[in-house]
Amino acid sequence: MSEPITLVLGGTGIKGIASIGVLQSLHSHGIKIKKIIAAGISAPISAQFALEKGPDTLIYAFTRFFEENYGSLWGLEQLSGLLQSPRGRVGDSFSYFLRERTYCQANFQNESVLSWQKLEPQINQIFGDNTFSDLKIPLAVSVIDLKQGKNILVQEGKLYDCMKASMAFPGILPPVSVGEMELVSSTIYCDLPLDNITRNDAPVLTVDLPMPFVGSNPRTLLEIISIVDDISSRAIKEKLLANTDYLFRLEGMEKFRWGDYHQIPNIVEQALIETDRLLKTLTLP
Repeated sequence: MSEPITLVLGGTGIKGIASIGVLQSLHSHGIKIKKIIAAGISAPISAQFALEKGPDTLIYAFTRFFEENYGSLWGLEQLSGLLQSPRGRVGDSFSYFLRERTYCQANFQNESVLSWQKLEPQINQIFGDNTFSDLKIPLAVSVIDLKQGKNILVQEGKLYDCMKASMAFPGILPPVSVGEMELVSSTIYCDLPLDNITRNDAPVLTVDLPMPFVGSNPRTLLEIISIVDDISSRAIKEKLLANTDYLFRLEGMEKFRWGDYHQIPNIVEQALIETDRLLKTLTLP
């Protein structure tokens, strides 16, 4: 392949860590990348790659963070009284999880389940004073500016601030103030950052990490609303995929839950294997 591509990476929750395997595969096959557009956890992984540092070094950092904060992230719903339905519903639906977080937030009067104090030292250790101008590959990070009420791409400034914004899920981590903006992750709208693709970005290779659809036998209003969220998100993504030239849909990702941090090494390995296979079967210019 001679023509450089624009690579689009996203993913819901922990599954975004699959981007490590994707980038490893593309690098080993000599695929030239002229730009990366990333959202959620894929953003710090892409920034690490664009700094020419091995993104695989983040596997341990992510795993340790989720292990240390397990009680705060997944334990609080036990106090909410909402677990009348099967436990699997919480694990399979990111929307359901976020809505439980919101319920707990309202009841316990917290802005979010976690504070940035828990995560800032790790982000600072990784990115320090690096800015977007230090990147060897241009990177655009997809976030939502709450004040403007729209999805934007951040492509300048300190990586530290932007990486925080890319992982700011309302109810889990607070919005991030950058200048006059209040930023949160765009993955709460769509797990792939395809809104702001332009003709100059072509050819665009998008990597999709499918989620299993959990829409059977809803037992509560919360479950019904979450199913509607899931359907809406899927519809938005399928419409936006018209903006991409090539699609790598990693079907093996369906077996992993968005929050199963114990599977992080396996998620990365699966993404590497599938990307290797797809690169062998797809002819790019």
